[in-house]
Amino acid sequence: MTCVRPFCEHDVPEVAELHRRVLRGNAPASNGWVQEYRNYFADVFLNDAVLRTGLSSLVYQREDRIAGFLGIMPRSMRFHGRPLLAAVCSQFVVDPAERGQAGLQMLKRCFDGAQDLSITDEAGDGTRKIWQWSGGATALPYSIHWIRPLRPLQAALTVGDGPASRAPLGRVLSPLARALDTLVTRTAGRFRPARPRGSREALDDAPLLECLTEFTRGCSIAPDYDAQSVQWVLERARRRIDHGPVRALLVRDDAQAVGGWFIYHARRGGAGEVLQVVAGPRHRRQVLDHLLDDAWHQGVTLLAGRLEPTLAQELSENRCFLYRRGHWTLVHSKRPEVSNALQCGDAFFTRLEGEWCLRFP
Repeated sequence: MTCVRPFCEHDVPEVAELHRRVLRGNAPASNGWVQEYRNYFADVFLNDAVLRTGLSSLVYQREDRIAGFLGIMPRSMRFHGRPLLAAVCSQFVVDPAERGQAGLQMLKRCFDGAQDLSITDEAGDGTRKIWQWSGGATALPYSIHWIRPLRPLQAALTVGDGPASRAPLGRVLSPLARALDTLVTRTAGRFRPARPRGSREALDDAPLLECLTEFTRGCSIAPDYDAQSVQWVLERARRRIDHGPVRALLVRDDAQAVGGWFIYHARRGGAGEVLQVVAGPRHRRQVLDHLLDDAWHQGVTLLAGRLEPTLAQELSENRCFLYRRGHWTLVHSKRPEVSNALQCGDAFFTRLEGEWCLRFP
């Protein structure tokens, strides 16, 4: 007998073992690994703010064994200024012996929930197929990523799943790559960012909340943050120490007017992951120039981020390459106009609003 039911606290050890076995390559269990999962699930999928929404993560159970899990994180959003409840789906895992119906049943149960919108932005090809079979769609504008080399030789060594310094060959070649990059960036100005106009300053949580409220008014779909949710999402991002420290900076023009801001991981000697970059229509190039300049001074070898449709032209002009990184952004809604807004790129949906902060440490 099988069933799909809400995930609860006593499921954590079994779901943790399933997650470790399927998604982490059956990596050896470290001391205290169950407690690490307990802390993770309590913070992300079982916290009070989540439970108050009435939405719940799901498990697929066969007899007395859990064979699937679908994490659901509620997000408060707005659609043309009116409240909209979104469910960000994450950590979708199914026992290989149960693939097919298990995933399909969990997704259908999820889509029947009380949320106005279901969304995931780090889906693989397999999840995309099941999602579309269940009535979902692909949001192509938010499935494209960009990359901008800053130090090309070092960037070539760091492209991939991890820094090149972990590989013996990378450690040998890194000093040579640094020396060649110094020469290349001095003689070929196309890699070193231009000196930006205006200024930048640290962006704290409270000013960020004000900026988000002001800059997202023109979007059909936008997040509806409060002080607590802004603090939570940034704290989750800061825990991703493997990607370097988080830098959040506000950009002002020469008249001291706010032009926009950016938030990214600055990993010295490695790739910098951009989580959010926002700019007013007159300041798009300026904000991107400040982002690239800051990353350069932090010793980042390349920047990578997800496409913001309004910044497509400026990204291209700044020698950023657009490509499909391997992640799909998928959407489902009982209201076609909501899905269409994301499929047309008319939404404020950055990596901070998606799965980036929901990953297991």
